Order: sequence, then C-alpha cells, then structure tokens
Amino acid sequence: MISIRPVVFAACLFASGIGCGAAGAQQTPPVPTPVPGGETAVPDAPSLEGQDIPEEAIPVPELKPGEQPEPGAADPQPQPAPEPESEPKPTSADTPEGPQAAPQGPAQPSPAYIPPEKARTRPEPSAPTTPEAAVTPEESVEAAEALLDAETCEGELKKRGVEFSIGDSIADGDCGVLRPVTIKSLSTGMTVSPDTQMLCRTALALDIWVAEGVVAAAKKALPDEELSSITHASTYVCRARASESRISEHSRGSAIDIAAFGFRSGKSITVERQEPASADDRFLADSRRAACGPFRTVLGPGTDADHDTHFHLDIAARNNGSTYCR
Repeated sequence: MISIRPVVFAACLFASGIGCGAAGAQQTPPVPTPVPGGETAVPDAPSLEGQDIPEEAIPVPELKPGEQPEPGAADPQPQPAPEPESEPKPTSADTPEGPQAAPQGPAQPSPAYIPPEKARTRPEPSAPTTPEAAVTPEESVEAAEALLDAETCEGELKKRGVEFSIGDSIADGDCGVLRPVTIKSLSTGMTVSPDTQMLCRTALALDIWVAEGVVAAAKKALPDEELSSITHASTYVCRARASESRISEHSRGSAIDIAAFGFRSGKSITVERQEPASADDRFLADSRRAACGPFRTVLGPGTDADHDTHFHLDIAARNNGSTYCR
C-alpha cells in the first residue's frame, strides 16, 4: 500500500500557500476509494505544474535499507567543510624586537638583453652632453709644438746674450702672440725701443740681422760711428695689412718695423730716402740687403708709399722657403 502523506503535504503547501501546520491537521484526509481488483484508488493530488517550488520545500522520501535512489533523483548537495579557525596573529608585544624587513614592491622586469652589434651608437636624449672643444686635437698638437719651439728659441736667445723678458700670451680673435718677447738689449749691446711684443723667432731674427748685417754695414759706411740703439714703429698690433683686408703679420707678432738707428755720438739715421750714394744711403741700403735671409719679407722706401718711412721685416713662411725682398 502506497503512503500518500508526502503527496498531501506538498499539495497543501503549494495549493494553499501555507504550510501544513495546525490548519492542515484539522482537515480530514480524503478516504481512498476501493476499485475493482482489490486495489485502493488514491484521490488525485492538486497539480503543481507551472508553480515555482523551492527545492528545499520538496520532501525527499527516506530510503529503506537496500534500496537504491531512482535515476534522475537529485543528489544531495555536499556541504562545504568548515574552515579551520585561523591562529591569532602575534602582536607587537609577542614579537621580539629586531630590524623590520622593508616592504617588497612589485617585481621589476629585468631589461632585455641587447647584443653588442645591435646596441645604440647614439647617446640617449637624456644623456649629459659636453661642450664643444674650443681647440681641435690638431690645433692642440700645433699649439704644443709651437710652445716647445718658443721655449727652444728662448734658450737660443739666452746663449746669444740677448736680455729679454717673456710676457703673457696674447689672444685677441684672429690675432695673438705666444709668449711675447720684450727685448731689453741685443747681443751687441744695442737697445730696442719702445718695448716690443713679438714672437721669439722674430726677436732671434732681429738679433742675427743686427749682429751680422747692420753692424757690418755701419762699419763700412760710417767707420767713425758706433751703433747704440734701434727705434721701431711697431711690433705686435692687431690690424689688417696696408691696403688689404687680410690681417697683417704684425697681428701674429712675426713682424717689426724699423724706423731709425741711433749712434753713440748722438747721430741718428731715419729710414727714408737719403741723398743717393751718401754714407747714410749706403748704410741703409746695405742693412736692407742683409735683412733678406734672417727675415722672409723685407719692404722699405721705394717698395710702395706705405713703406717709405720704415723697413718692414717679417718671418712669415713662404712657398719653398723663398723670400720676398723689394
């Protein structure tokens, strides 16, 4: 005989909207009607189709020992295991004092490896820069060679007996003189005035010219006279050449303009046109010719109007070591 209690309970629950509590207990359950064949007919339970029935509200019949659940029957949902109680974290009082580990930030990715042949050959935009050199390596070498030559030349002047001093190097745009020499007296004892500012090589050429050329010219043309001094019109001066736009050799300290010669007797011969064939004229002519050798350029009266009152002497190098003497 089939038990009808579960079916009635479900009908009571969902048809009336209330649970089968006290109200359900007062109702008289329907009486089974006997049917032919000896079986008892069970009244139809109210249909539950179309109604939302919570699963937990549907009673599940208990299985008898040895019975298997029917296929499709809902398997009981496993209940999650209770989480174990976490141990209480130690407080600062329970933790021994000591250095605290620094908090770890997010891991930084390691830079990708770049083969040397593919590495950047240009600096990064943020890389520091250095100012451009004012002197190129080639110019540095030339400057070093010039300094060595100047020091060598100064040694030669000392050996010759020239009294001189060295001033601070001059740099003025395209003009300048490395270790300018101021001559106090030449190896002959002659003075040079006013003070000079010229390259040592210019001073050396001047001393060679005076000692070997001018003194000899004076003895020949003026045997009763003795040279005592030289007056110059200019040594270093930053300017262009006469009647030209190029800078003068005076701007490099490689030239000197001789204006006059003094003698111990008080006689003076200025550099200008003299009476032809006179002693003074012969002295100036011989002195001028003697300058062509120690100096590479020799100009004077008769060359042009710019040199009518002095001898222009300079040591500027010329092609193939040639000279220009007019």
